[in-house]
Amino acid sequence: MNDLGRGVLFSALLSPLAMADWLLNVNLELSSAGYHQSVATSLQLLPGEETVIFGTTDGDQRRKFLGSAELLEVSAEEVKIAFKIQEQLDDGAWRVLAAPVISTGLDTPASFESSQEDDQSVKLQVAVMSA
Repeated sequence: MNDLGRGVLFSALLSPLAMADWLLNVNLELSSAGYHQSVATSLQLLPGEETVIFGTTDGDQRRKFLGSAELLEVSAEEVKIAFKIQEQLDDGAWRVLAAPVISTGLDTPASFESSQEDDQSVKLQVAVMSA
């Protein structure tokens, strides 16, 4: 088979993957001095679109958090997802707490953990499934 034929065959195999909807299961924990928030959610990701995975407001402390995910790449072996976890500051500006790009396979859980100097931590566990 020539290179053109291989490319067409490979494209034909990947086209269902590229057009599929992806179900993302997310478990997220945010912690800092005197504050802890856990979120567990499932949502669909569409290639090229940023999707809000959670938004929280803590009424007592007026803390606001926002998390988003974007499906970057899909191949037969892995799925790459960009995450952004942010906190709104008192002046209204948003501070990025973590912005990992996680690569994982279908039905293969992956995790990310980050700690900062101010005792703030972000723990993220994800699993991707074809919907």
